[in-house]
Amino acid sequence: MRKRRSRLTLDLAGYGFVAPVVLVIGVMIIYPIIRSFIMSVTNWNMASGAASHAFVGLKNFKSVFELSEFGQMSKVTLLYTVIGVLGKMYVGLAVALLLNRAFRGRSIVRALVVVPWAIPSVVVATVFLISLDPTFGIINGTLVHSGIIAKGIPFLSVPALAMTSIIGVAVWRYFPFVTLMLLAGLQGIPKELYEVAAIDGANAWRRFLHVTWPLLKPVWSIVLILQIVWTIREFDLVYLITKGGPGSSTAVIGVDIYLNAFRYLRLGTAAAESVFLTLISMIFALFYMRAVRKSEGKS
Repeated sequence: MRKRRSRLTLDLAGYGFVAPVVLVIGVMIIYPIIRSFIMSVTNWNMASGAASHAFVGLKNFKSVFELSEFGQMSKVTLLYTVIGVLGKMYVGLAVALLLNRAFRGRSIVRALVVVPWAIPSVVVATVFLISLDPTFGIINGTLVHSGIIAKGIPFLSVPALAMTSIIGVAVWRYFPFVTLMLLAGLQGIPKELYEVAAIDGANAWRRFLHVTWPLLKPVWSIVLILQIVWTIREFDLVYLITKGGPGSSTAVIGVDIYLNAFRYLRLGTAAAESVFLTLISMIFALFYMRAVRKSEGKS
């Protein structure tokens, strides 16, 4: 009887410790997902002055897919996600490898690396809007005064340049997170393994290939999945810098979600697009996780 009571007490204590975490997850993650799905199947439109919540099934999804701009937005989102994720991951890896080496002032450099990630998106967008200006921007000014170019480059007025610029800004803004995560993984690798590899005659590339990469791969996989899920939903920098222009060359789906929800007040349509993006993110994550498991099984 006493054992049962003590076990019950321990169980209740365990539930008590877990309850706050479950509550936070439920309120911050599960509830918004369920709410978004409910809104996506209703004609929730506040533009008329009063919200209507009538069930419309998949009508919102159908209207989204029938949009003439949806194909272009999907292509732009895919391009932005693929190139952006690759840029963040490989720049983050390069910087993490550099910061993992011992050199004078390393602690200061590590602190400075975090700065782009800590700056608010509005500040980042304002700084780069000024910096990329073809007439007064510091980037064009430096290139012109150096004699590299004759006149300023319209970075945000030409579609290809605008897309490249936006991706470059996003990589600069978010690579520090990748660097911090990979650096933590690198510091967990025993130094003895490198010493043994060096004794065996392995050069720097072979040490990376046979020691660093296999032990860093689990961290890399997790960070990659996070970056795919986060990047496919990004819109703040795009909206603040180009508003999706010129034309629709940088119009990711996230910008359209924002406009539908907060400018046109078509909350049902915005929720349908959000659910679509969430499903795409989950599919990316599942396929990548399966590929990682298969490769680990073969090895």
